[in-house]
Amino acid sequence: MGTDTKRTARQRSDLSRIKAWWRTLGGDRFAVLPPPTRSRYTQSDGHEDAAEMFAVRGISTDASFAYWHWQSHDAFDRDGDLTGELYLHWGGDHATVTAGLGDGPDGYRIVNGGPQGAFRLDRVTAVDGDGLPDPEDAAGVRQLLARLDTPSLRTAEAVEYAAPTPAEERWLHDRLWALLPGERPAAEGTDAPATDATDLPATAPASPEEPAATDLTAPDLTAAARFVSPLEHRQALTPDETGRLLAAWREAYAGRLAAWSGWAPVLHALLRQEHPDSWDVAAALGPEASYVLAAHPSPRSLELLRAWALSGNGSAVRGWYRTHRTLREPDPHLAARTLSGELTAHTTPETTQTALLDALRTAEAEDRRTAEAEALRTAEAEAEDRRTADTDALRTADTDAPHTAEAGAEARPTVAGRGAPADAALPLLATVRYATDDRLPRPLRVAAAAAARDTVERVREAAGRLPAAEAAEALAAVERYEAARDGLLAGTGPDLTGYEGGLCDLYHHYRTLSPSDVRWLRDRLADPSTGVQGIAFCLELLYAHGEAGRDDLEALLPRWKKELTKQYRTTYTEWRHPLTTLTCLALDLDHPAAADLLAWWAKPKPLWKNPVRLLTHLGAPDEAKAAELWEFIVSDGHDTGHLMTWVLLRARLDATHPLHVAERLIGDPAVREYVLHRVLIGVADPAQPLWHYAIDPRSHSWWRRAQEVADDPRLTDAARAIGLKAARDHHVLRYPAQVRPVLTEGELAEARAWAEARADRPAAD
Repeated sequence: MGTDTKRTARQRSDLSRIKAWWRTLGGDRFAVLPPPTRSRYTQSDGHEDAAEMFAVRGISTDASFAYWHWQSHDAFDRDGDLTGELYLHWGGDHATVTAGLGDGPDGYRIVNGGPQGAFRLDRVTAVDGDGLPDPEDAAGVRQLLARLDTPSLRTAEAVEYAAPTPAEERWLHDRLWALLPGERPAAEGTDAPATDATDLPATAPASPEEPAATDLTAPDLTAAARFVSPLEHRQALTPDETGRLLAAWREAYAGRLAAWSGWAPVLHALLRQEHPDSWDVAAALGPEASYVLAAHPSPRSLELLRAWALSGNGSAVRGWYRTHRTLREPDPHLAARTLSGELTAHTTPETTQTALLDALRTAEAEDRRTAEAEALRTAEAEAEDRRTADTDALRTADTDAPHTAEAGAEARPTVAGRGAPADAALPLLATVRYATDDRLPRPLRVAAAAAARDTVERVREAAGRLPAAEAAEALAAVERYEAARDGLLAGTGPDLTGYEGGLCDLYHHYRTLSPSDVRWLRDRLADPSTGVQGIAFCLELLYAHGEAGRDDLEALLPRWKKELTKQYRTTYTEWRHPLTTLTCLALDLDHPAAADLLAWWAKPKPLWKNPVRLLTHLGAPDEAKAAELWEFIVSDGHDTGHLMTWVLLRARLDATHPLHVAERLIGDPAVREYVLHRVLIGVADPAQPLWHYAIDPRSHSWWRRAQEVADDPRLTDAARAIGLKAARDHHVLRYPAQVRPVLTEGELAEARAWAEARADRPAAD
């Protein structure tokens, strides 16, 4: 089935056809949400939209429903054509949703992802006798490549792919050569031997008489990358193909080789074929090529990985460890100890020790799985030998006893192990053990102590499902960890350069600050290498807890004009822009720098600051600032923390708890209800306000604040009902698997008991 690229009517797009089918769905106890807008970005948003639609239309709350969200909508291109499977999410009863969706619209199919997965909708495509699509059928080509690119086996250190059929491999080579410059060598279509990679010049022309430059007629490398990956996954790229790709790649992406999506399989092929330019290419790619180099261990890859690792790159650390074990020291602990010492000697960031710990944990898990698989194979071979011997004996035995199928039979061999519950806890238990393992140097034990901080209780729970002896050993490891934890973690903190969501996930650990926490936060502010995100995180905590002082302010003043005036989005963080917080601190301290900071905020540019300028009014608050903030709030302008700031500001002026300020606004038509609900929960603890743009349903911090508001006897029934609604809507009760850090069984049971005890109380609408 070919793709009709000359559409005569908009209605013929995939999106139009799917929407038309979607409008026909729905019925008894099953409903579909309208196609999404950007406001429905996640599954949580989808479930909230469903609850709202049910309330508006009078649909029973136990009805089932289906929808897709804006991230799923990325499956459509600008013309409305599918570029991948459309994920259809759902809620309620899986069988009801399955029946409600049916087989999909004409010309499409639906793959059922099961009770724990999404439904996947895609076009039905035609294939020939070899199972291959027409090369002009974009959907068919996409589906074939997706199947060929799906691993048959994936482990932490290796990925395996099923061998393609001869027809599939020929088809892939044909598609690739159609996109490459120059004539296809005869060897590519015959049984003649292909040119060896080392016979090609560095720029990989087809022959010495045919310079590469004459062949580089704008090859479509973006399209070529789609065929390169499935070929090299099977080590099937030929030297001719690799050489042509290298030449085109260098020309099209000069100075930015990593910008091409197909670079990794081509580098694999270059190293596999020992191309003379492979190391120059690897060096030009930099640490991003660490995983590829680790798959081709050699003294040169070891040298390059070591250099990148000592520069502070975590991916290179993992590759260095893997290669070091292969070439020099197979013992995982000795290898980790050696590399940790080098990292310490070169004063690399703490994150490199965390990366090394991760590499050690992965290596030991792989070693254990390999040993168990080998033991099982040995046991099966021995059992087969015994069965053969028993069968032979029965055939030759001089006996009148009848032979039955059961004679000589035995159970399938197994290897003694811990079982599924214990296996799930093994990585967590390993981390707990590393924290007190004297074979490891202190930096690695510190990294292990930090990694186990939010998982040790899950290890304790899992120990209860182990055999007695193993349970006792696991619990002893937990006790050793807890005895050593505080000493190991004193004066340490999280990775301030990582994903902002990771910092939000551990924000509840800083609801109170220990003296060592305060010292660490101040040291980070004084460290010139701390970036904008790190400054924002540390300064907000110190400021909110009343621990920020003149020294912290003056440590940042030399950097504010050059570094802190840049845009830094805080939509999904629990802290504000660092220049906002710094300005508040300067105003509170009546520091001379406050005038310069305010003068910068008063300028019309840069434009990013305008939506957050009024948030600086929290510093040195007065009635004039309160009035200006309130004027903005009632103007229906976009709230980016304005109501939160006004409530905290008003509480300081009135010397009262911000909860009382917020609850007085309940029912005020000038205030958006959903913003007020978020603010009421967010200010529950004024020593650590939560600035996230919405109540974060995955967050421990927001869950605990919701509980506190719901149970606060100082508040009105209306305010407490808002807290109860936030708690009931939280993922702790609705989708506990999505909460981060992962809940223990005890925490989940406690949360459900809390909710059950308040089941008869009304929540806010």
